[in-house]
Amino acid sequence: MKRIGLYISLVFVAFFGVFGSPGFFMSKASAENHTYDGKSPYYNSCAASGVTKKNVRIYRDGASANLELKFSTMCKTAWAKITLSRPAKTNGEATALVVRSTDNKQFSCSSPGGNGEINKGQTSCYTPMVYDLDPRKAKAVGFWPYTAGETGWY
Repeated sequence: MKRIGLYISLVFVAFFGVFGSPGFFMSKASAENHTYDGKSPYYNSCAASGVTKKNVRIYRDGASANLELKFSTMCKTAWAKITLSRPAKTNGEATALVVRSTDNKQFSCSSPGGNGEINKGQTSCYTPMVYDLDPRKAKAVGFWPYTAGETGWY
């Protein structure tokens, strides 16, 4: 009987030595961190292999915006780009967001690595990248005053 108790004690010691504590299994998932997360699409020439995987048109007051989910076949990353059909009339008129499915990590055009939200006279902006290799998926979300749009996941 003492031998069984010793084995059970050793199993618990080994378990907690590997996993730390019972809270290990109850802790929330944390954000993933990958080399390209938060970097400009022009970092390491990722944009050079960029292709549009999803896009959607957003309409407002007779004008439109093209929202794209871009994907780098070389870097395996995704980013969002929004392009207005006319120059912006005000500062901060539009922006985009890229969102990763597995951890909800997201960056906007205003995040470091993006080129800033669309200001007066400008027509486009892009976000930094998120690593997007399966099983991860990403989507683009675009914001224009009083309207918004989003692509599907890729």
